Amino acid sequence: MKTKIIIISSRFPFPLDKGDKLRIFNQIKYLSITHDIYLIALNTDRKTTSKEFDSVIKYCKKIDIITLSKITIIINLIKAFILKKPLQVGFFYSKSAHQKIRKIINQIKPKWVYSQLIRTSEYTKEYEYNIIDYMDSLSKGLERRMKKSPFFLKPIINREFKLTKEYESEIFNHFKKHTIITKNDRKFISHKNNNDIEIIPNGVDTSYYYPMQKITKKYDLIFVGNMNYPPNIEAVEFLCNKILPIIQKKHHNCNVLISGATPHNRVKKLANKQITIRGWTHDIREIYASGKIFVAPMFIGTGLQNKLLEAMAMGIPCVTTSLANNALLADNSEIIIANNQEDFASSCIKILNSKKISNNLSRKGLEFIKKTYNWEIINNDLKLLFKNEE
Repeated sequence: MKTKIIIISSRFPFPLDKGDKLRIFNQIKYLSITHDIYLIALNTDRKTTSKEFDSVIKYCKKIDIITLSKITIIINLIKAFILKKPLQVGFFYSKSAHQKIRKIINQIKPKWVYSQLIRTSEYTKEYEYNIIDYMDSLSKGLERRMKKSPFFLKPIINREFKLTKEYESEIFNHFKKHTIITKNDRKFISHKNNNDIEIIPNGVDTSYYYPMQKITKKYDLIFVGNMNYPPNIEAVEFLCNKILPIIQKKHHNCNVLISGATPHNRVKKLANKQITIRGWTHDIREIYASGKIFVAPMFIGTGLQNKLLEAMAMGIPCVTTSLANNALLADNSEIIIANNQEDFASSCIKILNSKKISNNLSRKGLEFIKKTYNWEIINNDLKLLFKNEE
């Protein structure tokens, strides 16, 4: 008989347009081979289509979607502010949702309850056999964002950073097991036993993401990501305003494609004759394959960048920051590291000018991904966490 696992996510894990969805979808897919998966997905923004539902239900015994109304969210944000809890937690918590989740858990009687992100931890901290996936250190991401935020936002972000840091440590004590994506982020969970957190990286499906040689390379530089996410917004502004003008001194017609879900107005304003902005694309592989270089100037944010895994799996030469590579751990034959606009620009120019450099990065990057970020190997380690314990 298969072990029953209830998974609670803060969003329905499809379409795969955000990192947390990508991670939990692939975990569900793999765990379903040896376990019975019951998914409880919170919904705060949009209805799930039947096609999206069907993409996930084939891996689950049952799915419950619990919708949090806008009024509920506003009330609970106010409560979280008064009670000095992170707004990130307050946004996704509701007493009525908690009652529904308790009822579902009591009916199913799972062996394990698996909570994705601290956003859902209030629903699961009361159970004995529970696991929390921090994914990354949200507090560290807030701290980095605070340093680059406008002065009038800094006090708000600073408050949220301190509360989140404290909460990440406090909630640790309520869970039997803990996971996170990288060693780098593990050290930012400020709990005395943070070394007990298991490292479960993200992976990439190399049977889906692979070099597509037949697609024309219409763009010199590309960037893909959730374009309403602050670290991505800052990255593309840096790419278009700082890096591109330097490259264009030698490559006058250098063009850029930026693609991803829900582009922020700051992103839309970047569009011009040589900068194309697209929203969510059904087959994101076509975006990757249409670019000569994937440029990811990530200076804030945490965790492992799925966009780099996917680009490298598709054989696209990548240039990124030390911050992003601290999680990826590729060497300089597999990816190019740059930390300022001059280094980014000169690296891109070298790749654009040399097929040999481009081809070597493409080949080495792909080999690295296949060897290091295989979902099957990664999720086998996750599966071991759910073994029966008497």
